[in-house]
Amino acid sequence: MKIILIEQAATDMAWEASYDAAGYARALERERACGIAAVERKRSPAADYAVYTGTTPAARQTAELLFELPEGPKETPLLDDVPLRPFADTRKLLPLWLWQSMGRAQWASGSGRQVEGRGETLHRAGELVDRIEAAGCDCVLISRGLTMRALKTVLRRRGYLLEGGDLRPTPLERVRATKRDLHCGGCAHNCLLSEAKCQTGKNKALGIR
Repeated sequence: MKIILIEQAATDMAWEASYDAAGYARALERERACGIAAVERKRSPAADYAVYTGTTPAARQTAELLFELPEGPKETPLLDDVPLRPFADTRKLLPLWLWQSMGRAQWASGSGRQVEGRGETLHRAGELVDRIEAAGCDCVLISRGLTMRALKTVLRRRGYLLEGGDLRPTPLERVRATKRDLHCGGCAHNCLLSEAKCQTGKNKALGIR
């Protein structure tokens, strides 16, 4: 089974440089309702891949931007980004980067200040992987941010090899994940994806021992 992870397109949210707690909370709500920023992209058929997205307008629009989907993508809240909250109650104006970085830090530490902690996000990602493994079909997962980070962690723990992507993901970035049973086992990459001349990898994928 093959999985393609795609970072959601950037939203058309107009962020301000600084907020107080109430203003930042309102901005987060507005961004969740935003669509994607204008971008030119040629759509391609999804072929035999099932395309899954979160439930926000931007997630759905990303799928429609990239793929020809007559029936639309499969939506699931399991792919929604982590809903951050202000890290403190204050009327003081603080820079946007501080609100974002402190919110992520609280998520990572499991602070009750946030709606969801890292452990809960990993559990949610694991539930989604359970579902797609049970379905047994190749798929595309469109998400972003902390949820995408959790998905990558869960897939690695379950023996998938991830190829592509950076530590700081960019919009529409793709990462390919395949089970190690499609891997020749003698190198640090997936031969079927990056080493076309590796006969060992081809033979193993074809069931030839």
